[in-house]
Amino acid sequence: MRNSSKRFLKFGAIALTTGVLTLSAAISHAATSIRLSHPAPPGSEQDVWSNEFAKRVTAQTEGRVNVRVYPANQLGDIEEVYELVSQGVIDAAVQSFSTKYDKRLSISWFPYSVSTYAEAESSWNDGGFIFNEVNKLLAPQNITMLAPYAVGMGGMAVGSSVTNPADPDAKHSELKIRVWPSAVGTQGPVLERLGYNITTMPWAELYTGVQTGVIDGMIGGTPENAVRDWNGIVKTWLQINNFFEVNSLFVNSRKFKRLDAEDQQIMRDIAAEMASERFQRVAQADEDYRKQLSDSGVEVVTFSDDEIAAISKAIRADVWPKIKDEIGDELYQKLNAHYSN
Repeated sequence: MRNSSKRFLKFGAIALTTGVLTLSAAISHAATSIRLSHPAPPGSEQDVWSNEFAKRVTAQTEGRVNVRVYPANQLGDIEEVYELVSQGVIDAAVQSFSTKYDKRLSISWFPYSVSTYAEAESSWNDGGFIFNEVNKLLAPQNITMLAPYAVGMGGMAVGSSVTNPADPDAKHSELKIRVWPSAVGTQGPVLERLGYNITTMPWAELYTGVQTGVIDGMIGGTPENAVRDWNGIVKTWLQINNFFEVNSLFVNSRKFKRLDAEDQQIMRDIAAEMASERFQRVAQADEDYRKQLSDSGVEVVTFSDDEIAAISKAIRADVWPKIKDEIGDELYQKLNAHYSN
């Protein structure tokens, strides 16, 4: 009886120890959940891209990292989500940056910092000039950018015809063009240099603004916006390439650093791969949307490489020195040295 009790106690101790070890192993290998927000509607190209990122991460980490996508600003608007990612309340997002805490992040839409798809890809992809500079600015905010999500090349939508738009010295004083409020210090001088009058107006009021003649046109969008948001009021689309619209896949730095080094690298590799895939897609996507505009009766004006180069040169020479305070002198000097001819 005594020996039986000893054997029972010994077996129980072994079972308990084994159970503890199994539980510890399970805890140490428990999946990390990442909530990823983005502002685009379900089924949009950005939503599909975000879900594909989530799918690849889960597969390649063998379930150690699970990404759940929340589209259409379900977790808050862009400013709210940006702050919540910085605080670690939300883990990740695919959206634009906020310049609330560092206005130098307006490098994202600094005019003619890139003016072609090739320049955009080389500058924004992992290791590129803008990619590296942006991550330096994000570090104090506890945010790490993993990859750009290329949205499209910016242009101008106008409710009438435009005479001689390829000439950077032409005058268009009869046209009042809307600039989005946070970019009035950068994009406003661009339009003024190109001969237009400017005003600011919220996005939600643009359709009615053009329809009623309060404004004649607007910048702050891509060919997709012209098709999706301004259908019926756009008479002319000018592909002036004044900025390249980029949303970015970024994560809370502390959350990211808590992942195993292997999983961090897997996520970086997937992000870089998908960023490159998106750059291959975006030029064709813009072209497809411009064709939709043309098919609907909109005059679509594109420019030759030489014409874009002439406009870029004029803006870099005449406008950049006036707006350099928007990104700070140090970053401006780097940008000027990197891009100006």
